[in-house]
Amino acid sequence: MPSKRHSGSKEPPWLSMDDLLALVAEEKHGQPNYGAILKYFRVQMGWKGWQLAQCYSEALGEEGLEEETKLITQNWISMMESQNMVPKDEKRRWILATLLEIPPVLFGLEALPSTPSPLIWQPVEVAEYRASLERYCRLLHLGTPHQVLRHIHRRINNLNNTFRLATHPQEKSEMLKLLCEYYILAGQITDRRLGPDEALRLLSNAIAIAREQHFYDLWAYALRQRGYVYLERGGITAMRVGFAEAQPDFEAAKRAVDEARSLERYLSPQWYSAILLIAGKVEGQFARNGQELKQGLKLIDRASKQVGQPLSGISLVLDEERYHLDKAAVSITSPLRAARSPETARQALQDAEKAARFVSKTRQAQRATFWAQSYFVEELYPVATTLAEQALSIGQNIDSPMHMAHVKALYTALRASPYGKDAEVARLGIKLLRVQQPALFE
Repeated sequence: MPSKRHSGSKEPPWLSMDDLLALVAEEKHGQPNYGAILKYFRVQMGWKGWQLAQCYSEALGEEGLEEETKLITQNWISMMESQNMVPKDEKRRWILATLLEIPPVLFGLEALPSTPSPLIWQPVEVAEYRASLERYCRLLHLGTPHQVLRHIHRRINNLNNTFRLATHPQEKSEMLKLLCEYYILAGQITDRRLGPDEALRLLSNAIAIAREQHFYDLWAYALRQRGYVYLERGGITAMRVGFAEAQPDFEAAKRAVDEARSLERYLSPQWYSAILLIAGKVEGQFARNGQELKQGLKLIDRASKQVGQPLSGISLVLDEERYHLDKAAVSITSPLRAARSPETARQALQDAEKAARFVSKTRQAQRATFWAQSYFVEELYPVATTLAEQALSIGQNIDSPMHMAHVKALYTALRASPYGKDAEVARLGIKLLRVQQPALFE
């Protein structure tokens, strides 16, 4: 789900309830001016028109109205707002009001009677929760999961409040396993959208459940994801302010991955290969020479034996593109030049592009960033700057704050380099500012 505020953005005007009721009273095209109300609350939420279109389409699809979703575009939202083409059907207005937290009275709707909290008493249908989890995992794999984060948190709350009511041990165990998996998924999405601190909290909840219940595969996988979050945050810190400041995150990543590897005897080859992919990246970060770099690459190569094999229990597959992307990352992450191999990284990136089975903007953005970093560590700064601009351009289309953080870190490193005063680096800074603070250019 899109965030309600973008830090540093221009605050939209605030209207009182009397102001809003006055807007409703202004009839437009034969009905109260709901279009103005819709626009006001959309802007208050900090959403673009396309973001509301995505969420509204998803909600219609969940109501079995898939045909209508084809019509919902950014232009359709614009027409709702400018020409007051807000749906006359109350059900559809309720959907919009719920998405944007519009008070019912401002949308011509009667307030619903209060009901007991569904988070406490709503029964969990395990099969439906499992099917939804698999659908959310596919969205994560495709790089478009953020619009369902609110739904995932509702399910987490519901599972938290209902597993205690289970009377059969097997039923309770299944609910706890689902809860653990939903925590892991929420942590993965949250890391991309809201940052590492909240992601680490969610993953810690998953680890606690998995450890207590002896869900070894989920325990190891949650530790893997914790290691990934620390590793990614450390990588950004290292680019921006130096490797010494990033060391606590890198060491935390290593502890998490080492704990996950200690569970090997309980894991299938597929699950352990998922751990090795991150372990190889951690080894690359700590490599001090070419020989130690090879050790990290060997771990990645061991994991490649399970490429194409699904991870039982979750709707993800160890795919070849991911393998090559991780190989590229291992080759350029060490702080020491002797432990880097930009040529290996670029070959891996070429292989990743060839291995891509579908167009994923998230993966495209990752490849573009790695390309730029491979030339940066080789001190070919003009090429790195040009490629960083391409990574920035691709990143605009995926609405990923973490990707933008990577590009900004690369820009900061370029500024601190011998090439830092060149006009091309300055232009990159302006383009980055335009993306991160669009209100300044309105």
